Amino acid sequence: MTEERQLQSQLKILFLDDHAGLRDGIGFLLSQKNGRLKFFYATNREESEKILRENSEISLAIIDLNLEDESKDGLSALKAFRKIKADLKAIIFTMYADPIHIERSLKAGVQGYVTKNAEIEELENAILTVASGKTCFNSAASRIMQQMISPDNVLDEKFSYMDYKSLTKSEQEVFSLLAQKKETDEIAKMLGKKEKTVINQRSIIYQKLNVHDRLELIEFAKNIGVLF
Repeated sequence: MTEERQLQSQLKILFLDDHAGLRDGIGFLLSQKNGRLKFFYATNREESEKILRENSEISLAIIDLNLEDESKDGLSALKAFRKIKADLKAIIFTMYADPIHIERSLKAGVQGYVTKNAEIEELENAILTVASGKTCFNSAASRIMQQMISPDNVLDEKFSYMDYKSLTKSEQEVFSLLAQKKETDEIAKMLGKKEKTVINQRSIIYQKLNVHDRLELIEFAKNIGVLF
């Protein structure tokens, strides 16, 4: 195949995620794995809209739900993108796998939903499946969808997603790492904070979520779909 034909057969994808290192790393791995995939990277809605206007051949967007500017979350961004390109296909790529986020995403008309704990092959499969005109929800999201439609599979009511939503984005990051059994000194190094700051945030998280120890926090994370 000539270089011109290769360019014509490329699948051009907008990748919106404000965690640039993670986003660019995943995009690089996917591009190396599958030469058909060409990514355009954006950190926020404004950058994404500019990319879409300048690259009309983009047919699919991978979108993080929880952007830094909470007034412009991923689904709000998707609505704006479809004013630029009405037939834009969308895959949500997020740390969340809970009924509230999945239901909102389905109502917004997404074609795919992949959680960030997924293997790189799952995301590649979702891209190719959605690009072909089908829908694709990875295994973690599919389990929650099954809970949504089955009366025998209800989530524990004492673990409120709205309580979790009350955490700031910084507290959500600490919550996620605590749920992964990271110690406070490890978390401090990973997030570039003082350990005392992390310890204070842990206390605030416990208070907001009404949990008393790490075991309850881990159970909370599993029930709302942040930990699998």
